Amino acid sequence: MVALVLSLFLVGSKSVELRYTEVAPQLDGVLEDVWLQADSAYDFTQYRPTDGVPASEPTVAYFLADDENLYIALKCYTPGRKPYASFKGLEDHIWFYFDTFNSRSRAYMFAVCLSGHYDDGLMLENGKIQDTSWDYVWFFHIGEYKNGYIIEVRIPFKSIRYKKDLNEWGLQIRRWHIEDHAVTHWTDVRQKDGFQVSQFGTLKNVNPKAQGYYMELYPEGFLRYDERGDSTDWTPSLSFNFKWDPTSQMTVNGTVNPDFAHIESDPYTFNLSRYPVRLEEHRPFFVEGHDVFRMSHLGMGFFNSLDIFYSRRVGEPLPGPWVGSIPIHGGLKLINKSSDWNFGALGAYTGKFIDSIPGFAAEVPNRGYAVARVNRAILDNSDIGMMFSGTMVDKDDYNYALGIDGALRSGPSQLILQSAFSDKNGTRGWALSSGGIYRSSHLIAVGSFLKVDSSFNVDDIGYVPWQGVTDLYLAAGPARYPETGPLLSMYLEPGIILTKYPEGDEWSRLATLFLEQNFRNMWGFNIWGQLGQTYEADTNYFYHGVEMSVWSGLREMMNLHFGFDYAHRYNYYRSWIASQLWIWHWMSFVPISQLSLITYGDFIMEWDPTGELHAITPIWTPRVEYQINADMDIALYSEFVFLTEGGDLSTAEIYSNRIGFLFSWNFLPKSWLYVAFNDLRRDEGEGLELVERIGALKVKYLIYF
Repeated sequence: MVALVLSLFLVGSKSVELRYTEVAPQLDGVLEDVWLQADSAYDFTQYRPTDGVPASEPTVAYFLADDENLYIALKCYTPGRKPYASFKGLEDHIWFYFDTFNSRSRAYMFAVCLSGHYDDGLMLENGKIQDTSWDYVWFFHIGEYKNGYIIEVRIPFKSIRYKKDLNEWGLQIRRWHIEDHAVTHWTDVRQKDGFQVSQFGTLKNVNPKAQGYYMELYPEGFLRYDERGDSTDWTPSLSFNFKWDPTSQMTVNGTVNPDFAHIESDPYTFNLSRYPVRLEEHRPFFVEGHDVFRMSHLGMGFFNSLDIFYSRRVGEPLPGPWVGSIPIHGGLKLINKSSDWNFGALGAYTGKFIDSIPGFAAEVPNRGYAVARVNRAILDNSDIGMMFSGTMVDKDDYNYALGIDGALRSGPSQLILQSAFSDKNGTRGWALSSGGIYRSSHLIAVGSFLKVDSSFNVDDIGYVPWQGVTDLYLAAGPARYPETGPLLSMYLEPGIILTKYPEGDEWSRLATLFLEQNFRNMWGFNIWGQLGQTYEADTNYFYHGVEMSVWSGLREMMNLHFGFDYAHRYNYYRSWIASQLWIWHWMSFVPISQLSLITYGDFIMEWDPTGELHAITPIWTPRVEYQINADMDIALYSEFVFLTEGGDLSTAEIYSNRIGFLFSWNFLPKSWLYVAFNDLRRDEGEGLELVERIGALKVKYLIYF
């Protein structure tokens, strides 16, 4: 008991002092004498496979600074083995995190792998959400030795935002040991709690002396080749982006005539549900800082957030048969962060499109977009906020929304509350959403509630597709974290779902059961079953379904993730009630360090109401990736979509085939060369015919001072 109390008291209490030097360390993977004056962080403990035990391979981190830069040296011992590097497979690597505002909820994160791969980003929602879309200017060097490796890092203070005169930052270090797939941390992290920014240790004596802040000028050159039918076109273009940090807490981003094209097009999607597919954002102007322009998230799949701003609405695909997207003339974004307040404002303006072809005509007007978000930290690491989003063509064609939200966090537990109001051309509506999770050593409880008024509409600016729906989900059950044995963690959650759809007054009532088990050998699976009477689409029926996911042991040469979803439900693609089976997989095989052979796809089976097999739709994408070095990568993929007649696999024919090629070279910090090719063919009744062929050469070059 005394040991337990003492361990709880010490969680997050570790500290290390940042010391200053007039002689800058050399980034060469060798610890020179200058590092002898540095304070150090050590005594790492395991998170996996066994909570709280000392790390079998020691790690020591040293910290220095001068007027302009923060320096970190990470000495990672590997007694009895040689460090393992792999361009495409798993390898020895290390993460380090800085909470530069002492928010106890958000942190910068940096990663260095032994092969020279690196990553950076943000940790959000007290560690529940990881966002690697951010891109910083920083430098490192790796020294590899017989029984260990050394990573030296230089982070310019100008590259990150921090609160002025705050002399203590939150600090955490995480190391992945490839030998036994152990994960260790500087401050103790337990399975029952998960990774939490609020449990970081402390980096003391922080006093950046850098004068002035980075200005980044980001010109882009783009040459695109388009072929559609008998039409070919070469299109050169130039765009200009800039980023200015007027203070240590404020950032201004702008773009003029941006190229927001995707190097790889959105994958083919087969949708059997009543709601549209939500696509990921890949466009740099919207990706960087997108964490500011959203209301609080829970980081769990059962919670439906009110996303009143969905950046894919800006510069949407052209309507009807036209290929491409609505042009964006420019955008401007301002973000200011502090310990207590965060503020962001974004504006963008899209151009018009007018064209006609036999049988089709389109007219898309100019449109302006505006988004603003303010967030206030309360109660240690909780927060409240307000958000506005809007778009307008003229006084008769507009859409805006106003949202208020709050997040209450306590250790691994969290509660989210959201409300929003919308107005689309004079029609007004409202929506509510909430969700929460409670975790302790022996219990897990989750829940969510969603109510969207039938008049609530953010179709022009957001993604809230559940108009008229009321939904309640509650589940709770035992949680186990065994100290020994093959089982690492287990959750069992019986629950209920109550749903009322807009087309009726009856409530759907489902009983649910969720089971998840994670094993110490890095395998795991979960199963979610549901059954009950359902009322939707002007009919009622007995719903029953089960979903299962399995993930592999994350070995150096093989990674596997697969599962299935079987249900007797309403098929919105066919407009009938029948059974559906959706089998999916993702697998990566690494025969050598630089080569990865990947395959992923779906296998969809649909029955009709009589029980006869109606259709089978296989979708398969083989992909080959070759890493020339840490900065150069080549990828080639081919996406096949098949259709069958009457569910007979012997009749399977290719409906579409997309071939893609991408060469990318990160030749300087945030500077890239891309060479891309995309060929899409579709069966229009007489075999595969060319829909579009696109070639692109793109250069992005960063000038910073």
